[in-house]
Amino acid sequence: MKNNMHKTKLISIFILLVISSTSLLAETVKVDLSKLGHGMLGVDIKGGPYYIIRRSVEETKLLIKKYGKNNLRSGNPNFMLIEATSPDSKCALLHVIKGNKEYSNHPVSLTGGFLDLCSCAWFDLTGRRISSNCPGSDINPAPHVFITDKVVLVGDTARHNKSLKSGTPQSGAP
Repeated sequence: MKNNMHKTKLISIFILLVISSTSLLAETVKVDLSKLGHGMLGVDIKGGPYYIIRRSVEETKLLIKKYGKNNLRSGNPNFMLIEATSPDSKCALLHVIKGNKEYSNHPVSLTGGFLDLCSCAWFDLTGRRISSNCPGSDINPAPHVFITDKVVLVGDTARHNKSLKSGTPQSGAP
């Protein structure tokens, strides 16, 4: 298990390095999410890096049931945009898909979510901290504004763009 965790940490760090090395570190980037399946995309811009995750229909329904439709910490309930590092340890976060056999002994595999690779923290698919034995903060949502259902502006200047009609993330949501 320790060897697998070490490999996972190295892969996660490598992913963050690749994202960072291909970035121009713009303040805002427009991302077309129409071809993103049930998975994750990395975006590195000023203030990032960030992960964009498409939630499955089942995941979205469960989160709406738990938190309500307007409390999913995203401008679109089908997507989650978060910082790619843990708010406390600053280590890379690992996105664990529901049913992941490598993490079958961990509660996050039952619902999907994120693991902090350097601590005991784990988070649900809204970025809220679920690990009660590991105190700390929730994952910060990425600043973003959806232009359409599948096109999003990500970055600090995105949330200040008053001409857009789409919602903004509810970063203050519990």
